[in-house]
Amino acid sequence: MLFKALGKPLGYLSPSTFPLPNLGPVLRGLSNELHNGRGFFVLRTIPVDNYSREDNVLIYAGVSSYVGELRGVQDQQTKGVLNHIKDLTLTHSKAAIGAPAYTTDKQVFHTDNGDIVALFALDVAAHGGTSRISSTWKAYNELAATRPDLVRTLAEPWPLDGLVSYRFFTNP
Repeated sequence: MLFKALGKPLGYLSPSTFPLPNLGPVLRGLSNELHNGRGFFVLRTIPVDNYSREDNVLIYAGVSSYVGELRGVQDQQTKGVLNHIKDLTLTHSKAAIGAPAYTTDKQVFHTDNGDIVALFALDVAAHGGTSRISSTWKAYNELAATRPDLVRTLAEPWPLDGLVSYRFFTNP
């Protein structure tokens, strides 16, 4: 891989350092669908078993660079731009793990931070593993067009657990 030879951190991945002559134009079209269409897409059939874990990380980040130029920090402690979601219950106590993303526990409905969230699955779940995705901005625009009264309600503070308040939409 061209990028590996550069010896640079993942933040330097871009279409120029990770050329994909055939897939690149397809990814640009999918990026347009993400930004201007339904707000999400699913890309399948990357043969992950043909590559090492390190190469899969490069592939994930390289493919993602065609969709969004900038990558946000996901972990304030390590300043990591990439998190591995996997079961840690065999090596860590549940108290130390914290988030259910690092266990086999059921994931409840939740939102992930960021304008664009990308997931790269290396394997299928032994059981469960069903995901449902939706575009927040698409939902907001639909509500704004058809039910502006709901947008106002969702923008008001919601008390949660008596400790914090939350706003579904921050800028109605």
